[in-house]
Amino acid sequence: MFKIGTALAAVLVFQLAQAASLEAIQKSGQIVIGVKDSSPPFSQLDVKTRALKGYDIDFALGIAKRLKVKPVFKTLESDDRIPWVKEGKADIVIADLARSAEREKEVAFSTGYFVTDTRILAKKGRFKSERDLAGSQIALTSASSSVKLMRKSFPDTKLAEFEDKPEMLKAVLAGVVDGMLGDGPVMTATLAQIPAAQRSQFEVSDFALDTKTFGVAMPKDEKTLQIAVNNALVDMETSGEAQAIFNRWFGPQSSQPMGRIFRISPSRN
Repeated sequence: MFKIGTALAAVLVFQLAQAASLEAIQKSGQIVIGVKDSSPPFSQLDVKTRALKGYDIDFALGIAKRLKVKPVFKTLESDDRIPWVKEGKADIVIADLARSAEREKEVAFSTGYFVTDTRILAKKGRFKSERDLAGSQIALTSASSSVKLMRKSFPDTKLAEFEDKPEMLKAVLAGVVDGMLGDGPVMTATLAQIPAAQRSQFEVSDFALDTKTFGVAMPKDEKTLQIAVNNALVDMETSGEAQAIFNRWFGPQSSQPMGRIFRISPSRN
């Protein structure tokens, strides 16, 4: 009985490992993409249309188009991103996921499609420099790369981990924590969500704690899929589509304008 159960488990593991191969994806005619639904401007659920939209969503659509398959979106939380890839719950994950040496031991990453930094949203004047982090309590997303950053570089800062940014913002507005940490553009978008009567009391820090590169996550050893995703991203750059997507979400007319300091290239950003 034990031998049969072990054999079945081995078959299931093998099937999951094969589920995200390029051949299997193209044969099925669809690609399952793990994304967030509450991380604007990268991805969010439009309350009117009930459709997902954002920078990550546009790139997901561009990749699916170039692979000639239908995109099937599945929403996840930050701490689901790596497990979903490893467990075969998603073929790829595009969810403002920063590359790191630790994460690359578990999953494969595409070339970078966005470069950003980490900033703090808090009451005005609370964080004028990194020195003000000492002794403070900061909210951040569990399983985010920022957790490791804070523990290593700012050990005197108390961390409060949350599943999503709306809960973090509630904690900030209630004064439960001193501030919340996240990607600069996301913090700017979150600031805009604060009720107008309170918004002027808050700000996003002028200083950044680090710089990071977002990549598409996929199973390790799926080199053919990784090459195909990289080729799709590079094609989006050379065709001008990547720039257009950036302008849509971060250009002068967007809610959080910023300069584009990177280009998507075949070599890793």
